[in-house]
Amino acid sequence: MKNILDNTIFRLSLFSSIYIIALIVLSPFIDHLFTSLEEDEKRGENNFKILGEIILHIIVLSISWFYLNKYLKRFLENIFSISIKKHTSTAIDFIASIALIGLQNNLITKIKYITFEHPFRMSDFQIFQ
Repeated sequence: MKNILDNTIFRLSLFSSIYIIALIVLSPFIDHLFTSLEEDEKRGENNFKILGEIILHIIVLSISWFYLNKYLKRFLENIFSISIKKHTSTAIDFIASIALIGLQNNLITKIKYITFEHPFRMSDFQIFQ
C-alpha cells in the first residue's frame, strides 16, 4: 500500500497548512513590535523615520523567516520521517512568504503611505533646506 505522504498534493497541502498556521501565530508578534502609521503621525515622525522602521521591519521579517523555515522544515522532516524535496520546499516558501508579508498590517500601511500618499521630495533631504 502506498504511503499517503508520497502524494505530492497531500504533502504540499499538509506542509503549507502547518506553515500558515505557524505564521498566523507568529506574524502578529512581529507586527506589534513596530508602531502603526497613526502612532507615527501622532508623534510627528518624518518620512525618513518611517522608512527606517519599514527597513527594520523587513530585516526582522527576514531573520524570522530564516529561522522559522530552518527549524520548522527540520521539525516536519523528523516528525513525518520524510525529506522535503526542492519542489515542495519552493512551493511552501512561496506560499508562506506571501502569508508572512500579508499578515504585517503595520508594514503594509507604512509602505502604502511612503509610496503613494507621501513620496519623498527633494525638500525632505536636510541638504536642500
